[in-house]
Amino acid sequence: MTPADAVTQYVEQHASITHFWVAYSGGVDSHVLLALMADLRDKRKTFTLSAVHVDHGLQAASASWAAHARRTCAKLNVPLEVCKCTVEEGSRGPEAAARRARYLQFASVLETGQHLLLAQHAEDQAETFLLQALRGSGPDGLAGIPVKRVFGKGVMARPLLSCSQESVQDNAYRLRLEWIEDPSNEHLQFDRNFLRLRIIPLIKTRWPAAAQTLSRSAMRSAAASQALMSMAQQDLDGVKVSGKPELRIAALKKLPRERTFTAIRLWVRQRGLQMPRLQDLLQVHSDLINSRHDSNGIVNVRDYEFRRSKDSLYLLMPQAAPKPFRYTWHAPFEDLFISETGSTITLGECYRQGIRLPDSGFVTVKSRAGGELIRVGNPAFHKSVKKVLQESPVPPWQRETVPLIYINKTLAAVWQLAVAVDYRRKTSVGNVVERQTSVSSEPSPDPLLESSVAASTAESAAS
Repeated sequence: MTPADAVTQYVEQHASITHFWVAYSGGVDSHVLLALMADLRDKRKTFTLSAVHVDHGLQAASASWAAHARRTCAKLNVPLEVCKCTVEEGSRGPEAAARRARYLQFASVLETGQHLLLAQHAEDQAETFLLQALRGSGPDGLAGIPVKRVFGKGVMARPLLSCSQESVQDNAYRLRLEWIEDPSNEHLQFDRNFLRLRIIPLIKTRWPAAAQTLSRSAMRSAAASQALMSMAQQDLDGVKVSGKPELRIAALKKLPRERTFTAIRLWVRQRGLQMPRLQDLLQVHSDLINSRHDSNGIVNVRDYEFRRSKDSLYLLMPQAAPKPFRYTWHAPFEDLFISETGSTITLGECYRQGIRLPDSGFVTVKSRAGGELIRVGNPAFHKSVKKVLQESPVPPWQRETVPLIYINKTLAAVWQLAVAVDYRRKTSVGNVVERQTSVSSEPSPDPLLESSVAASTAESAAS
């Protein structure tokens, strides 16, 4: 299929789309795509067209490339959005960092229902397939570059993916286009450039149609991946804790190991995180899923971590050490927001938990310091807060954030877990909350602390 045929077919298959964007770098591939789309726009008059150019600032000539993009788009009568961005290199290398920065800019211009077209062709697909194979990827990775996928508010698509690089360049010469050659495309330290410049040309000397056959392999891997993902979604639905993001360890144990791995990969993907490696999944399986019931293990995976607590598996961002907090909560006890934890203490929730608050004065709300005891039970006895937390469903990494409520210097409640017998609300009449009548004799708090507490009354949901 020629590039012109491929572009025409894509537009015809999406006749309801009234606005397309072209990601225009200034290189030969994106220039051909932009020119073909502009020509089709003028002939069909059924859609409007815009272009987006991202200036990464990584090359000294990047400003001149943006100027070239403006001249080209003006000549084709295509509105252009030039986006500047800063590339912050992460653990996956400069190529991935630049792609992430570029995609963020693409997403910022795309409106609901619009399609963003990229100019990758069959050789790009072959390179991606080989890169993923060399990394040991399964069907999901070997599926390579998708022809079309949901992206931001709209859709990202690659109508030239079945076209050869030669056919794209032939179009460029036929249309007498002028394009930019990015010197970084010659740098062999980048894996993709090494494959493009050294490996694929060598392969083509033996198998001339290698790009097309590798692209077909990618398509078949995509079909296999889709079937696996369908099964993985069923498995994931079956192991999720109802109404919560974590997974049930007991249910995971019942799945065959490979299906467990696929379900976890899907779980990670749906959170928008980088796929775990096989060694990561093996460690999760041995150290978390198949560990003892009372295990509280952790497996770190680059930018996130898996944790186990009792019968649940959690997927979390790295946990910062909890910050200690101390607030003075004054009657009439309006909602108290604890900024260190993102939680909110409310009078209504105290009523629901059966906590008897004083009619006037204040109570103290603070974090654990260690060694606290609370008087519970019948007959009453002193129980350590540490034991209360260990017996609770609260995961270990969240236990230091559980607020403790003190009345008259005595621990009256462990928030949502325990209420001291001496501070339990006995009865209520209608909607009237019975409170303790004594006023706290604790010394007045620091005025600076009081002002910070007064400013922290807006409710906020914990992430």
